[in-house]
Amino acid sequence: MVYNLTYSTSILESLGVLSSFNFAESIWEKYEKFAIPKIKESTIKLRGSIFYLKDLTPIKASKEANSIGSLIPVLAKLRTVIEPINDKEFKEFKIAALDFFETVDFLYANLQEIADIHTTYELSKPVLAADWDAVEDEHWDNY
Repeated sequence: MVYNLTYSTSILESLGVLSSFNFAESIWEKYEKFAIPKIKESTIKLRGSIFYLKDLTPIKASKEANSIGSLIPVLAKLRTVIEPINDKEFKEFKIAALDFFETVDFLYANLQEIADIHTTYELSKPVLAADWDAVEDEHWDNY
């Protein structure tokens, strides 16, 4: 089974929901019924996809991290708006949103870790190439 990773899609779904958050009590009930399940669904999708990180190549992880990287500052800004909320009415929304933020942070950190392996390799290529061409290592040319 081929599993196509679409982290940014799941994140963007919740980003749209989170960015339309409003304290307006007249619409809060309707918004809450829509937003909380949507955020929880995206969180579950992201958590489920974490299992498949082991199958990513460093290049693919780097691409995924880059696609998510542009969303991280936006999510951080939304987090600063939602974290200080202490009203009981918004408690469930706040819990769902913070859980989502933590899941995205965990996913992004893991993608960066996998991508860093590739970065280290890419940085070492010129050094290794120069070393293999060294006169002292000519005896290895027979192997």
